[in-house]
Amino acid sequence: MPALPDFMAAHPELELEVSSTDRQVDLVQEGFDCVLRLGPIGDETLIARPLGLLRMVNAASPAYLARYGVPRSLEDLQLQEHRTIHFSTLLGARPYGWEYPDGDGYATLQLPGALHVNSAQTYEAAALAGLGLIQAPLLGIGRYLESGTLVDIIPDFRRRALAVSLVVAHRSNLSRRVRALMKWIEGVLTPYLE
Repeated sequence: MPALPDFMAAHPELELEVSSTDRQVDLVQEGFDCVLRLGPIGDETLIARPLGLLRMVNAASPAYLARYGVPRSLEDLQLQEHRTIHFSTLLGARPYGWEYPDGDGYATLQLPGALHVNSAQTYEAAALAGLGLIQAPLLGIGRYLESGTLVDIIPDFRRRALAVSLVVAHRSNLSRRVRALMKWIEGVLTPYLE
């Protein structure tokens, strides 16, 4: 959103409708021209344009770390009785767990947590309020790390980077407006991707 005024100024004739949700929308049924999707696409009938991988960060608020201690290893997460904020797009689903590199792949460590959320904004707000540890994209929480309102922790045990793709229902008949927006989104996100 902070970069959107430049796009709107360059294309004053365009009118945008922006939806922000953490659930996977049905592009055709719900009438979306283009979707920015994090993670797997999940539908082979859609056309995906991979943009790269979004770097992830482990973080907590200074108040939370003062209360529980600063973890420096996976063992510390358990020994210091750390709590995580559970994120899932479907409330009531089993928590994913704390993901970390393990050999050639990734494993998960189940950590306790009393809070389950289903939106990125709530996830970040809960971490800022000191309610637990999070694993979130650097793009989303970088400003909090820079200001010191969140602290980067155990950097050697970050979860795998998330695939970022622009997704459309059909490759043919993409309007110039949609193509212009997709090109702009790619330009804005490229500096944050691996």
